[in-house]
Amino acid sequence: MKAARLFALLAPVALAACGEAPEAGDAALAAGGGEPGAACAGVLPVTGLCTDASSALFLAIDDSLETAARGCVWRTEELQTGESEALVFRAQDCTGEMWDKTVYAWVGHYVKARPATVPEHQAMFVLEVLDVGDGETPEDVARRTLAQAPEDHRARCGITPYAGPRLAGRTFQLAPNAELKAELDARSPTEPWEACGPNGVTTAAVQFWEAREKRALFHIVGQDEPLWDPASFTFYAKTPDGRWLKAE
Repeated sequence: MKAARLFALLAPVALAACGEAPEAGDAALAAGGGEPGAACAGVLPVTGLCTDASSALFLAIDDSLETAARGCVWRTEELQTGESEALVFRAQDCTGEMWDKTVYAWVGHYVKARPATVPEHQAMFVLEVLDVGDGETPEDVARRTLAQAPEDHRARCGITPYAGPRLAGRTFQLAPNAELKAELDARSPTEPWEACGPNGVTTAAVQFWEAREKRALFHIVGQDEPLWDPASFTFYAKTPDGRWLKAE
């Protein structure tokens, strides 16, 4: 069984149902989805964007990602994060493989995911979104999370570049310095370790920060290839005339 299938069956609230929306045509056109009503197999209920996961809908995509199985296809997902804001991204629909549908939810300032048959309280964290205040940087936001780290880690963790997947923003990690890393390696030579708090790093999974203009995104990818595209997270804002446009 492929790792991604195991995730779909065991671990990662769908708002991607297809239905007509008042501004469906305008939104699809504004997002580069084509002429209103054309080449759009379905539209999302909040933003009216096409469900076809066209690359034009997102700030970026990782086009090196392959589907987990032959019966999986990329679909557009949306999560309403505020009265006039939504988070849009692409994720694989593997129901064609008879896998459980993966459903996504916006909870607090997190994106969470779970197979449809798994209870909500067992959903896994996918993304944390934190606002960047005036006069500060995403790196400043990341450093503030060290308050949740073990006391002996706080002064020995800092910002390091991260050469991860192609994303819309620059990527970095909150990682241990050489001294702390050596201690952790010596203490757990064959077992996973984590450092710098819940928003730091762990040898058991992939997680990193992404810097946007007004937000700091903490990606929690996990151990296996995810069924969502981390590069595709795109915020949309609703204009006064009812259109949804890419914001960040």
